[in-house]
Amino acid sequence: MEQKQNPSRDIVIGNDAADADSILSAICLAFIEGKTPIVPITKDTFVYERPEVELLLELAGISNASTKLLYIEDLIDILQNSNSTEDDVRRRLTLVDHNTINDSLHKFRHMFDVVEIVDHHIDEKRYTETCSGKQRTVAFESGKALVASTTTLVAEELLLDQTDTPLPSIATLLLGVILLDSHNLDESIGKVTYRDRDAVSHLLTRTDWSQSALLAYLIPSDEGLTIDTNELFSHLQHAKYESEFWEAFSVERGLGYDYKAFALGRENEEPQQQSFGISTILMSGVSFLEKEDFILKTVEFMRSKEISFLGIMFAYYDLTAGFQRQLAFCSNEDQRLVATRLYEELDLKEVDIDTLELRSNEIQVHLYDQGNIVPSRK
Repeated sequence: MEQKQNPSRDIVIGNDAADADSILSAICLAFIEGKTPIVPITKDTFVYERPEVELLLELAGISNASTKLLYIEDLIDILQNSNSTEDDVRRRLTLVDHNTINDSLHKFRHMFDVVEIVDHHIDEKRYTETCSGKQRTVAFESGKALVASTTTLVAEELLLDQTDTPLPSIATLLLGVILLDSHNLDESIGKVTYRDRDAVSHLLTRTDWSQSALLAYLIPSDEGLTIDTNELFSHLQHAKYESEFWEAFSVERGLGYDYKAFALGRENEEPQQQSFGISTILMSGVSFLEKEDFILKTVEFMRSKEISFLGIMFAYYDLTAGFQRQLAFCSNEDQRLVATRLYEELDLKEVDIDTLELRSNEIQVHLYDQGNIVPSRK
């Protein structure tokens, strides 16, 4: 609460897609380093669209978390009310789960320095004059991420001191997100690495879980008590993929839930010119395309984002087939030519959606089953 009323000039923020990894790696790293975490979405979006994050905060013993956090609108208000002409008011920014600042902050770029990066995406090589060496941790090499989750990197920092015992609350947040991002350390999904497994192992063995709020998940171990990670993962995964939650979403809210814009490049650190976008939705493609006014609302969404091409990544659990992925393309041109580049790598097979009556003069929609479920990044 003290940080909310009197935030420091050292700020930690995740990417604007704001999944559990972005939000909670920022909170945990800020705690470790004595900085102020910022949730990179609005409070309204956090409350209504991030059930697994609120659940995990509650399981960590942090009740009514939404009232205790700072959000992107709070940061913008702080920056707008700062005297940017004075050197001593420059903010020091730490980026987690991304390494190029969010577009919403570009107009304030002159008011802060990026001094630390903790990330697992391709390094865009920005801010090297203020952020280099040990302050720049980017776990990405040879075209792939070296960890499934940014929280793995935060856990590694937390566990550097072999004599310290992690607080159960922080260990719970880190453990929960690593399990979510690695699909419970499932090798078949293709995201988990040895560093994720080591982080989970060390969090489990070095934390005094007898002081934990996770009473329902405690089980005996050789060291005393530990966490039933299968039960914890199952509970969090249910909250994240809960079908009633996703079915209640409107088309526009679903498309904006986890949306990212892409361009051919960004020069002179100006806001990127959006040339296309990708949304991630945690339900089947057919179910989402069946929503009321899908075509109309999708066209309106694309206009609002000033894009002519939208990809939609679907991830969901099927009761018989298990974890599934689908991919949809929405465009005012015949985007099958785009899909041909992905057919082999993703093992795409087009789904017959003619019965959904999605014809429109403004956009074409094609939906594909993704046979290769390992690739998951936008």
